[in-house]
Amino acid sequence: MTFKTLSKDDTARVAAVPLDYEWDSTIGNGFLAASDEEHPRLADAIEALNIHGAADLVIGGIEWCLARTQAHVQAADGQLRLQAAWAGTVDLRYSALSEMPTDDLTVEDFWTRPELRARDFLEYMTSYMAQGRTAKVRQCALGAVLLAEHLCGRDLAFGPWLVNMLRTKTASSPRRPDDIDFNSRDRSLPEPQELTAPTREERLAGLDPATNPYLRSAADMAALGFVGDPYPQLP
Repeated sequence: MTFKTLSKDDTARVAAVPLDYEWDSTIGNGFLAASDEEHPRLADAIEALNIHGAADLVIGGIEWCLARTQAHVQAADGQLRLQAAWAGTVDLRYSALSEMPTDDLTVEDFWTRPELRARDFLEYMTSYMAQGRTAKVRQCALGAVLLAEHLCGRDLAFGPWLVNMLRTKTASSPRRPDDIDFNSRDRSLPEPQELTAPTREERLAGLDPATNPYLRSAADMAALGFVGDPYPQLP
């Protein structure tokens, strides 16, 4: 698998590590229920992001998770979901993730359950983005980063990656002045400067709804009001 926020060296190194992390239902559910009271420093950093910055952090964290588990599971579904999730950060009409719940495609091994939880986060994040629920996307970001830390935190590159990701997104996607509480909604498209690391072109590279069921067709996107050709690279 290739990723947009991890280098090839980081990906190969993390993928080669055996499944030696702790896991049970309590641990897995804890990432969904993670709170700012339990993780105040990380939560405060995420609170500084708008909905687009938080979404990028979710997907970046999930890239680490899928890099860690890819050698032990059927990885193709996660790769397709990541591609649709990144496209959805450019324009949510690309992504049908919120309409297609995660199937359990992992092998019959309890220790591969984190991969299923990682794919779940992409579905939840996309659904909350469609509703404009910034606070819930931030909550997904908190859980996704903690999951990635649990699986990959011992890797020396993870800490610097997280620091750099938070710094980059705080600069490009700061919290909006009208984002005042849990009820605030933001259904805006990202500004051009927000589509950085990865770039807009990188987020949309290689898209083909004929080979990725989590991407909407051009016709479906047009029905949702998309103007123009969403897949100009296709014949």
